[in-house]
Amino acid sequence: MRTRAAAAALLSLVALGTTLGARANPIDADYAVSQAGIPVMDIRISFDITGERYRLTSIARARGLGRLFLPREQVAEAEGGLAGREVRPLRYRTDGEWRGAPRRTLLEYVGRTPRLAVLEPPEGPDRVPVRPEEREGTIDALSALVLLARDAAATGRCDLSGAVFDGRRRLEWQSRTIGTARPPVPGFRGDALRCALESRLVAGFRAGDDPARAGQPRQAEAWLAVLGAGQPPLPLRVEFPSTFLGAFRMDLVRLSPSVR
Repeated sequence: MRTRAAAAALLSLVALGTTLGARANPIDADYAVSQAGIPVMDIRISFDITGERYRLTSIARARGLGRLFLPREQVAEAEGGLAGREVRPLRYRTDGEWRGAPRRTLLEYVGRTPRLAVLEPPEGPDRVPVRPEEREGTIDALSALVLLARDAAATGRCDLSGAVFDGRRRLEWQSRTIGTARPPVPGFRGDALRCALESRLVAGFRAGDDPARAGQPRQAEAWLAVLGAGQPPLPLRVEFPSTFLGAFRMDLVRLSPSVR
């Protein structure tokens, strides 16, 4: 379902923030997601990043009309090591449910290859599984976006590409710099980095899908800015088109120290 894929992409896009400093205090970023102007989801992202490691946790909860077509709750977590601008994922997990059935994924990394430790429910005959050789060199979506944000923080640009494996699908992604300008965010003063994001499904198609159609690029746009001294660059707004009911828009509504 394209709406579900769009929601998954939003959960990934929100995790763009990271830092280049030796250590940053853990923070929580709260986002409101709307579709065609109607609130459909709340997301909290917890960032815990040091000079040598990172852990990002997102908790997404559907609200209002969103409960009719989005997962009620989904938790995703990525952790790994940092070396310069490189990210080296160690573990990625998701927990949630879809239409009353639990859905769980656990990826464990050996070098640059993810091992699928848990996939619940397992793949059925309705999807062509991603072959082991197609997983090589991929990272999870949250780690890929940590990579993007670290590069953006270092260069002031967002020109990067890579490949992601989420347990069921392999996607290739790229980003490019649109420019730096005043974002269309009420109450924000100053300039922000405007990035165009694109993802394309290359493996893990549903049986019977036309690969050319299912693999068409999907576009998104993000505004990133540093909101305070010692804080990581965070997305102020992310817009993600959808073929169902209109575009998604995600807005930052609150930033606070993480309490654990």
